[in-house]
Amino acid sequence: MRRLGFTLVELLVVIAIIGVLVALLLPAVQSARESARRMQCSNNVKQMGIGLHTFHDVHGFLPAGGVTIANAKLQIPSGVLHGWGVFLLPYVEQKALYDQYRLDKDWRGPENKAVRETYVRMFLCPSSTEQKRQDTATSGGFTWNAAAGDYFVNNAVSTVLSTANLIDMYSGGQEQGVMNVDQYHRFSQITDGLSNTAWIHEDAGRPTQFRAGKRIGGRFSGAGWADRDNEGILHGMNAAGTTSGGPCAVNCSNDNETYAFHPSGAMILMGDGSVRFLAQNVNIRIVARIITRGAGETVGEW
Repeated sequence: MRRLGFTLVELLVVIAIIGVLVALLLPAVQSARESARRMQCSNNVKQMGIGLHTFHDVHGFLPAGGVTIANAKLQIPSGVLHGWGVFLLPYVEQKALYDQYRLDKDWRGPENKAVRETYVRMFLCPSSTEQKRQDTATSGGFTWNAAAGDYFVNNAVSTVLSTANLIDMYSGGQEQGVMNVDQYHRFSQITDGLSNTAWIHEDAGRPTQFRAGKRIGGRFSGAGWADRDNEGILHGMNAAGTTSGGPCAVNCSNDNETYAFHPSGAMILMGDGSVRFLAQNVNIRIVARIITRGAGETVGEW
């Protein structure tokens, strides 16, 4: 008699083969998805670079990493605070959003509520574990919410690292980078060269705390893309991300340090508009050298 269908053994063999094939295919699918996310993140950083260069073309200087004092050229009065991100909006196809923002009012004020709570895709890395996040706090007499972003200005190097001999010894302000608070630098003032200075780094996941790939909970400040505190300096961490002043410069803590959810590194924007991938095992001395704008160091290959 002719037998139809599978025996139980044959069925189990087929299922086992399918399971093996899925197990082999899944890492490739995940890798392809991360490659696409990484490409989008790179494009986000590239758009920021275009916005910053266009801002410089229009105004003759770069925006400050944070604003706390008056600026007549930008029509900012005294007594109000602003973050750097808002100044990019007209130059990254977000003019309609920028037109709703009032520079004569604090970024935390009720007049700027609609803008600061708006998610801007350019400020969100697609590899972040949670895309739409709101930071909330009370400061300066305001209680506010703000749409979070995954990038920040890394604009100086902590001199504590020099004392620990983890980086070069700096003096006379040499530890300063680009886009410092209340400072508006021209390209000509970046004497280390645009291609040798990093402006924007990933600092993903805030306000939620992450250390060495682990979600800790709690809050780190400066998460909002419009937040005046969305800037920081290189402190370095230990490998666990629990103590500052250590040799780890990438992916150990997202407490105003370079941090991303990409495997093995993070995206950064260089001053010439190029986007580089900063490996998480990079020597912190190199990271310090690409942050400073006028220390005269030799960066070399990294």
